[in-house]
Amino acid sequence: MKITETIDIRFPKTLAEALRLQAGEKTRGQLLAGGTDLMVQWASGAPTPERATSIWNLPELDAIEIFDDFIEVGAGVTHAFLRDAAPIHRHLPALVAAAATIGAAQIQARGTLGGNAANASPAGDTAPALLVSGGSVLLASRSGTRTVPLDRFWTAYRRIDAQPDEIIVAFRLPRKGSARERFRKIGTRRAQAISKVMAASRIRIVKGRVTSAAIALGSIAPTPVRLSAVESLLVGQKLTPALIDEAEQLAQATVQPIDDIRSSADYRRWASGRLVRDALENL
Repeated sequence: MKITETIDIRFPKTLAEALRLQAGEKTRGQLLAGGTDLMVQWASGAPTPERATSIWNLPELDAIEIFDDFIEVGAGVTHAFLRDAAPIHRHLPALVAAAATIGAAQIQARGTLGGNAANASPAGDTAPALLVSGGSVLLASRSGTRTVPLDRFWTAYRRIDAQPDEIIVAFRLPRKGSARERFRKIGTRRAQAISKVMAASRIRIVKGRVTSAAIALGSIAPTPVRLSAVESLLVGQKLTPALIDEAEQLAQATVQPIDDIRSSADYRRWASGRLVRDALENL
């Protein structure tokens, strides 16, 4: 299908100019970054806005900054850049793995981390990896900047905690330190597939015992979810085959999976437990 309506797309040169343009907006959906999902939605018949503001390639959104305890990733950083950036490999490997599963090389070169998060799809590949970091989202408007923890950022299906005049500028993500991260995605194909279920984990073990655990699932509910019950079970325990069995069963018992065209709720429930097992066995 073709986009038959005319959209007035504005191209600010700086973040300040983009914020000025957004200041008068009353509804979200007028921001355009890489366009890898939004353009598809518009071409498929979704309502198109009268105007949109392109934030593609704004210099203030394209940086990765390294700090002592966290990494700040600009919202405009592409999946391809994440996939190849040495600091991200070292400190946020689950995010690298997630970025590498998104579409094909052309999509990775155009799609952005901020766009993937703002799209708020249950199948957004980077969401579980962001969630297990325990990090936050930085949003800016002409009124100033505010920070939203990632575990409160996705509020419902296709909804985020952001006002119409706000722009996601960066993600502040704690380094993994001595913890180990893992990301797995189950799809119909090995590449260019929308996920049926995916999982990210960040787990730290000291002298055989789990000292911290973060496990998140995507494509399982209207928003990405943390498996808090499984995390609580693991912390303080020695990692044994019996504990792994219990964690798998607890994941299957506590998830409330969606049932849609890509997969059944029963399969997602079973796969959730298997992905938890995979994360623990690979420690």
